[in-house]
Amino acid sequence: MRGSYPANDPEGQFQFPTPKAEPLLYLTIQPRYTIFLESDESSSFIVNAPISHFFGKSYKHGSYDSPGSSKENLFTTLDFEIYSEESGRLLKTSSVPVNSTGNVVGFSLSSFKPRSKPYAISINGTSRDVQQSFTAKTLIYILPSRSYGSAVKIDNLYGGLYVQNGFNNWKGWYAIFPNGGYADGGYVSPSNISFTHLDTYASQGFNTINILPDGSLPDQSYPVAEFEKYWDHMDQLNLFNLYDMRSAFQNETRINEQVELWKNRTTLLGWYTADEPDGWEYNLNSTKLAYDQIKELDPYHPVSLVLNCQNFYYEEYSAGADIVFEDAYPVSINATYSIPWGTPCNATYGDCGCDNCVGELTDVSTRLDDIQNYQANLEGQGSKPTWAVIQAFGDQDYWTSIPSAAEVENMMMLAVNHNAKGLSYWLYPSTADINLGSGQLGKVFQQEPGIDFLFGTNAIKGLAVAGEALIDASAWILGKKMMVGVASGQHVNSSAVVSITLPASASSVDQVLYGDSGWSVTGNTLSKAGIKGLEVGIVVLNLS
Repeated sequence: MRGSYPANDPEGQFQFPTPKAEPLLYLTIQPRYTIFLESDESSSFIVNAPISHFFGKSYKHGSYDSPGSSKENLFTTLDFEIYSEESGRLLKTSSVPVNSTGNVVGFSLSSFKPRSKPYAISINGTSRDVQQSFTAKTLIYILPSRSYGSAVKIDNLYGGLYVQNGFNNWKGWYAIFPNGGYADGGYVSPSNISFTHLDTYASQGFNTINILPDGSLPDQSYPVAEFEKYWDHMDQLNLFNLYDMRSAFQNETRINEQVELWKNRTTLLGWYTADEPDGWEYNLNSTKLAYDQIKELDPYHPVSLVLNCQNFYYEEYSAGADIVFEDAYPVSINATYSIPWGTPCNATYGDCGCDNCVGELTDVSTRLDDIQNYQANLEGQGSKPTWAVIQAFGDQDYWTSIPSAAEVENMMMLAVNHNAKGLSYWLYPSTADINLGSGQLGKVFQQEPGIDFLFGTNAIKGLAVAGEALIDASAWILGKKMMVGVASGQHVNSSAVVSITLPASASSVDQVLYGDSGWSVTGNTLSKAGIKGLEVGIVVLNLS
């Protein structure tokens, strides 16, 4: 019987560090972007020097103005030098405030010869009296410029994606907020060559796509001759393909073949390797082995994967990705009882289609928070952008119905409110309403001014809300403006006055990017009389 399986501890839960009593200075360094090109006009590192009780080296508050001095001051400034380990060349001398993060420090690329292999970098920081010292390391890619294919870089400070390709004649970079689905290959790229569905897909507002490999072919591969024709058409549309290697990423030969075949396409966004490796319990090192191999073959593009589980060997599986997706599918599940398996669901037993979910739309935002929290608690690992796969299917297995377009848009907003830097959907095509709605809302994130806020800073999450209990709100502050994203979890309309406490005072509403125009602002309060069920709103404010 299906219900007779024994309960067991799945293990693999994330091990959070134990706090230490003494303060530590946690010095880290990352390149501002995952890759630089020799033609880039500027280059920089991100230097962080927060006080921590988890990571770093012992920090004493006092220091002296100079070695041998008898005058003690507070240790508030960290002096540092950044070196190339290979050449020993000094790249930068500067300083940052102690207990600061996100310090962008420029340096010159002129001392590096462009190549496909990364350079090792060291930073050495000291107090003014040189009695306290701190070190950290990183890797930096400085690649030859090209006039073919694409180059795609991630901003390690804010998580945005930037592209150089034929669309901008390989000059500079332009931002792209990925918004596109996993697409049924038989639908968008049928064997009898037709671009009709691919054109419709692009016209609906999607700028990225993950065309699923044909499961009926040997090794679930792509028919190369046909796929080349479709990719030629995607090049014309400037529609970016996240190339799916789910059936190939554990095979070295197939990785070599597929990367060599497609790495120079002008609309290659990146490589998608493992689809739910934690759910399938693939070897813990499988994603990292594939990652290392792909990076040697093609350092110009990021590698991504999607995790299915809420907390199962995150560190091991995420080591194989530059970008980590989540795919919590909460709509119309029974979160406590598995209908297909006839068993209860809890932390050690059962499969309800959404791991450790509660069956609410906020499972999406909670999962993003979990992943970001895990990543932040990996010592010396730096940040990684998180993307969300939004549920656009149902009426099967664990899911008794397909989400409404309003539910899909609500999950999109929840994801972006919780710092998702890209969106995808399982599965395209969905219903007509979902296809149109997700494309239209996605355009707000793809275009100015929305993308400027999303890629120019990180969300201030969890704003206090009065009037309704199930409203999620976040803010982004950039210059003299603030963008606020709102997602109501109520399924019914309400006449209550909703008030959102803002992180800064605003003088007026500048524009409404999406949703109802009934918002008003007074000081640090954004308010609206009445809110619709599952309402989504995006408002730009002028700061006082």
